[in-house]
Amino acid sequence: MDIDYKDRNVFEVDYILRIQTFEKYLASPVCSQDHYADYKAGLIPNIFYGHNMHAVLQLFKEEFSEVKSGLERYEADNNNDFPMLKSYVKTERALRSLLDQKQLNDYKALLERSFDSQKLDARAAAMSRFFLPTPILDSYVFQVEEIFGKGILD
Repeated sequence: MDIDYKDRNVFEVDYILRIQTFEKYLASPVCSQDHYADYKAGLIPNIFYGHNMHAVLQLFKEEFSEVKSGLERYEADNNNDFPMLKSYVKTERALRSLLDQKQLNDYKALLERSFDSQKLDARAAAMSRFFLPTPILDSYVFQVEEIFGKGILD
């Protein structure tokens, strides 16, 4: 996976697709905080284990609430994307800190493979819309700090 994380086009395309995917999910009759967390964890069940599953699910529930709230306030908040961007980055960073080293290595490798094959594989495409491979995470951090200032995500 060879992506220039400073390329604004990579960031914008990924972010637009990620938000559109979330908006489609919100329109689903099964949409809920619990379902979202279970669905997201279920995309890669071979990586999340019992010893940290509760914390992982809690993290995904928080992400759901933050992104949903950001979308609901978007227009009233002068088209402010920052709450949603911050939630995606915060969730991804927190998730990586919850995983043990083996999980983290497996997770990173799986996300890179999924990102590279997302046009050919529906499961890989779903994973690419719900998780941030390292180069995409780096792109989010770079672009957000470029717009809002260094350290804004910390």
